[in-house]
Order: sequence, then C-alpha cells, then structure tokens
Amino acid sequence: MFQVAKATFLRNTLVMLRAYPWSFVIGHILAGVYTVLFAYFAYTHVFAGQLDDRFVRYAGSADYLSYVILGGAFYSFAVSTLMNVSRSLITELREGTLEALLLTPSSRKGYFLGNVTQQLMRTLFEFSVILLVGRLFGLNLAGADVWSAAAVWLLSTGAFFCQALVLGSVMLRFRDTYITQNTLFVLMAFLSGVTYPTAYLPEWLQPLSQLLPLTPALEAFRHSAILGQPLSASAPQLMHMAILSAVYAAVGAVGIRRMEKRVLESIFG
Repeated sequence: MFQVAKATFLRNTLVMLRAYPWSFVIGHILAGVYTVLFAYFAYTHVFAGQLDDRFVRYAGSADYLSYVILGGAFYSFAVSTLMNVSRSLITELREGTLEALLLTPSSRKGYFLGNVTQQLMRTLFEFSVILLVGRLFGLNLAGADVWSAAAVWLLSTGAFFCQALVLGSVMLRFRDTYITQNTLFVLMAFLSGVTYPTAYLPEWLQPLSQLLPLTPALEAFRHSAILGQPLSASAPQLMHMAILSAVYAAVGAVGIRRMEKRVLESIFG
C-alpha cells in the first residue's frame, strides 16, 4: 500500500510541477485572497467597522476580519482537497488510464493515500499564502493556540478526504466534474459559516449545514486560532466531524466500488 502511495505522490507532484495543475493552485489562492479583500472593504468602507450585536454572541469574538479571513483560507483549503482528490479517478478516465489502474492489483487505499498526501503539500502552500495576505488586512493570531489549530487542520484533512470519496463516486456516475463540484462548493460557502456564523441561517437550513464537515471544522479551527482555546474545548465539534467522516467514508467506499464496476462494464461490456 505504501509503495503505491509513494508512487502516486511522486507522479502527481511531477505533474503539478510540469503541467497544468499550477493553474488550480493559483486559482485557489486568488479565490481566498478575493474573500479577504471583499471582507476587508465591506467591513471598513460599507459598514464602517460596525457589527451586529448578535455576531459577538454567535462567534464568541468581535474580531470580524480574523473570523472571515480564516474562514476564506479554510474554505480554500477544503475546496482544494475535495476537488483534487475527488477528481483523481475521473481524470484517469479522461486520460485513458483508468482501466489500467482498475485492472492492476495495486492497493486502492494506497492510491487515494498518495493523492491526499500530495494535496496536503499543495493546500499547505495555498493556505499559508492566504494567511500571509490576510495579515496585511487585519488578521490577528496573537492569541492563537498554534498546536491545537494545526491538529484541527490535520483532522479536517481526513474529514474532507472522506467527503471527497463520495464526491468522486458521484462524478464518475454522471461523468461530470464542474457542475457537481461547483454546486457542492457553493453550498459549502453559503451553509458552513465561511463569512458569517451559521446561526444567522434560517432555522430550516441550519440542520443542513451540520451535514457538511466544513461547518464543525471551521468552528474548531476558529476556537483555536482566534480564541486561543485548547483542543479539548472543541471536543463537540471534533466528535461531530468524526461521525460525519465515518458516514462519508462508508458511503464513499461503497460508491467508489460500484462506480469502478460500472466503468469496467461500460469499457469491456
């Protein structure tokens, strides 16, 4: 399994350095930077630094700029992980290598592990750039619990990986990437509290936001990065994320197996 993971990691890294995926990296960074700029100009010039009293009660902090900048950076991280892991099999299909991959006795777990490990390198770079830009526009991490925030970031990677398995099986089913993934990403941006607490959502939408791993991941990350709370303070959010990860992993594993069988039947049937 680890040999397959290593080979997949090296192949994807070479492709990233030599071919088109750099456009994805730049695109994700720009999307996060746009979120930072929009929040800064809206807060300082449109609303003149004024906040609704409910925001402090819902968010636990009056630092709106840090709240939104971290939300934009973490959203970009989630989108990058979901997009690049979920697109791996359909990219193989489009390049004509999927049947060879499915017919080999290589470990499928190793293949996905190699993909997600390589994405960690890319997303860490994107995340760091967005945070550096955010520092110029009011991001304050003076009281952050760095180790707890890093732990939440790593645990969130596992949650997004599990969600990516489900997204990947849906992509294979419909032979589509853009409509499928973009619909999910819009829902995540709207429902997961990227730029505002989920308590502002209508009551009938709030349960739907709890089905997305980004929601508890963002809450836990902000607790550590803005409020400086230890990892134990985010135990409810981490448990919530673990349950969602288990459900998504089970559904994604079944979905991927069925779609692989369907693809082979369509190729050789």
